[in-house]
Amino acid sequence: MNTKTLQNYEQMLLDRLANAQGSLLDDVELIDVLATIKNKSKEVNEKLAEGKEKRIEINEKREAFRGVAARGSVLYFCIVEMIKVNWMYNTSLQQFLGLFDWSIDNAPKA
Repeated sequence: MNTKTLQNYEQMLLDRLANAQGSLLDDVELIDVLATIKNKSKEVNEKLAEGKEKRIEINEKREAFRGVAARGSVLYFCIVEMIKVNWMYNTSLQQFLGLFDWSIDNAPKA
């Protein structure tokens, strides 16, 4: 969204410059637009930098859970594959989630 805003301002500036008549220094409206675009550009660039930092932070936090997700999926598919041993071991996702939640609640705290 911020990059689109920045592109819109750039396009507006280019339109103003292309349609300017006479001396650019005498066009007060163009100078006001330039000042506005400069301020908005600074704000947008700050927001983009902040967004980049947040994206890095989110990716780091997501990576922290990747190992847990991998172990959980291995556990789930091992339980599901138990049906090949005997039909009695047939398990649904809801049953697995109940068992998983129970095991987390009753596991020793790390």
